[in-house]
Amino acid sequence: MAHPQAVTFLKAGIVAARAGDKVEMRSMLRQATELDPGNESAWLWRANCADTPDESLDCLRRAIAINPNSQVARAGLPDAMVRAAVACAADRPRARKLLEEATALDARHEVAWLWRAGLADAPDQAVAYLRRVLTINPDNAKAQAGLARCEAEAARVWHCPICAAKTNNPRPTCASCQCVLTLEDPAAFDAARPADRAVVEAAAKRLHAALRQSPTAPGAFGLGLAYLNLGLREQGVEAVRAATGQAGANPQWPAQLDALLRHRPARRPQEPRPAAAKPLVLVVDDSATVRKMVAVALAAAGYRVGEADSGVAAARFVQDSGVPGLFLLDVTMPDMDGYTLCKLLRSNPETATTPVVFLTGKDGLLSKLRGHWAGASDYVTKPFDPQKLLAAVGKLLPVPAAG
Repeated sequence: MAHPQAVTFLKAGIVAARAGDKVEMRSMLRQATELDPGNESAWLWRANCADTPDESLDCLRRAIAINPNSQVARAGLPDAMVRAAVACAADRPRARKLLEEATALDARHEVAWLWRAGLADAPDQAVAYLRRVLTINPDNAKAQAGLARCEAEAARVWHCPICAAKTNNPRPTCASCQCVLTLEDPAAFDAARPADRAVVEAAAKRLHAALRQSPTAPGAFGLGLAYLNLGLREQGVEAVRAATGQAGANPQWPAQLDALLRHRPARRPQEPRPAAAKPLVLVVDDSATVRKMVAVALAAAGYRVGEADSGVAAARFVQDSGVPGLFLLDVTMPDMDGYTLCKLLRSNPETATTPVVFLTGKDGLLSKLRGHWAGASDYVTKPFDPQKLLAAVGKLLPVPAAG
């Protein structure tokens, strides 16, 4: 039940507001919320008469905390965030965060996108935001002038979308990381070899994290290029497809994506394996301890063992060393879980029929079904029994008898 005196203060505040007495209004409404912090109406009235943008924003958030379905509070929240961001524009990280929240709540908030462009770190990012403004309002003169200026600035200083190296002469291949930077020739990715794979893998993680915070067309396209250069075709295609759906996308990207989808990479010839060679098992697990335990057990049984700590590292192993005879995949990994990696292996002609055994800490029916749907051949529960592990592997990839 509402506090009786709080109701009195609220009514007095409303009367003062209608009379234009802002000092009295603020005093009455402040006392109303102090006596009854759960009074949604009091917080909404306080938001309208707040001394600062931050106070107004705080009042609206308090009203939403009381009533998540408050249409009045939710309708006013994006504007309040923009006002608070403008007031703290000198604190760029906080202002950017507020503006990101505002555009997430209202994707057509013209002023929020305009301010995001003004606070952007790079010209190409500002270009994407200004194009978003012009999608909402093609007649916005500030956005038109800003777009021309930012496009000219972006043309003068070019950054590799993957490694961020600077140059004044952009080329189809980055002079720093050696990555292919255009989709004009899909076949170029068949033999793509970055100068330093670790740099490109780190860039892919950075781009992926940035996209989760603030999706942009250039960011998604750069992530797609990074995946394609790493040999992760399926992931690269999905990232490029996401880029084409973002505001500010290059109009040439859809046609280039179609060409990439039609292209069928040439299969690398595999060196013939001697008849008596030890079969190769690739263990993919983010735990070095688990990889070591598995490697010791398999090596003692006559297998060669390769190790990878992630899906990206597994792709690199296949690209550098060829397809193993069997994959042992951990189900739970931080960057890409075993189910996703298994589906990617099944979609690649080179690994589509290679046996996959899951290492899982769960022994339930759902886990088995998920593994089956992903394309796994078998699974071993962790902590594993070496004999059960060898039995599962030996059934799918037996060690040739010594002869």
